[in-house]
Amino acid sequence: MKTELSVGVEVVSRLADCLNAIGHPSRLKIVQYCLQSRRFTDIILDLRLNPASFKFHAKVLMDCDLIRKVERGVYETTELGKLLLELVNKANSLSNPSGEYE
Repeated sequence: MKTELSVGVEVVSRLADCLNAIGHPSRLKIVQYCLQSRRFTDIILDLRLNPASFKFHAKVLMDCDLIRKVERGVYETTELGKLLLELVNKANSLSNPSGEYE
């Protein structure tokens, strides 16, 4: 039987993994860009990523459930990804009133 503390530690650990994943500039851009469903070719062209880099970053993001593949070659941000972006934006606004990412 898990205690409340062990469940809390698991949640914090998962959150830390997600923050680590979204902490990379390219992965943050991918999660933001995929708020609307996006095709693979649009993502790599618009974000100026080579296909291998995108596939690597997409795997990290999908492993953390921040984006998902909705059909062949189409990706979108998950509910968890949206929630994490809101958290990042809120933290940014508190530490940087101008609203620009540092």
